[in-house]
Amino acid sequence: MVEAKCVQIQARISKEHHILEIGCGWGSLALEVVKRTGCKYTGITLSEKQLQYAEMKVKEAGLQDRIELLLCDYRQLPKSYKYDRIISCGMIEHVGHEVMQEFFRCCESALAENGLLVLQFIAMAEEKYDEFRRSAGFIREYIFPGGCSPSLSHCGAPRRNRMPLLPHAQTLAGKPPRKPETCCSLYLHCFEVLLHFGIDIFVSSSKILAMGFNEKLIRIWEYYFDYCAAGFKYCILGDYQIVFSRPGDVAAFGNKPYNAVPGDY
Repeated sequence: MVEAKCVQIQARISKEHHILEIGCGWGSLALEVVKRTGCKYTGITLSEKQLQYAEMKVKEAGLQDRIELLLCDYRQLPKSYKYDRIISCGMIEHVGHEVMQEFFRCCESALAENGLLVLQFIAMAEEKYDEFRRSAGFIREYIFPGGCSPSLSHCGAPRRNRMPLLPHAQTLAGKPPRKPETCCSLYLHCFEVLLHFGIDIFVSSSKILAMGFNEKLIRIWEYYFDYCAAGFKYCILGDYQIVFSRPGDVAAFGNKPYNAVPGDY
């Protein structure tokens, strides 16, 4: 699983770490990361169905002693416990503009002194963000009610978030860009994946109908995949992964040599 490998590299996860995943979904990332590293892993979700399915997969893998899954809101995490790494993939888009800063404050509160926070998210173009968050649209109406993909600056700027965490120049491709506090978009990868999704749902339409779903649902999802693919193609959407740490915290990155190209000073 490419995503798990990228997260492991960016977060520098090792066996002695305790990981918190905010929005663990169906548990696939938890399983892959633990299989790769042997770390201790806690995942939280608000979906009972996701929790039941993920717990079943953890049991099948025999990893109950390493993975704990909870039905829990990130705002209700115990204040006293600190995690070495916090991961959140594709979840911050569902937090909402108004409470984005609260999300970061909760992450900072739950993060150990030398910890790292890794976020992966779909971002809206800067020039489109204010209009996007104030208006209703197809995705909010039919796919993700209440969702809000942040702009890169809104999600990554510590001044706006008002928290003692700073973003580092890390990308999913594992190639740090030249200047700090910037990330590369994987729009091409997302574009290609969405095209495949659109083809798959078209080819499988008869099977979907046989399951009891109607043609309207199929058309909605076909349109959704094409709609998002166009967003990535024309750089209205971007896919980012940002690594955060506390200012001056070099210990979080271990003793491995720095192999990136220095930025311009």
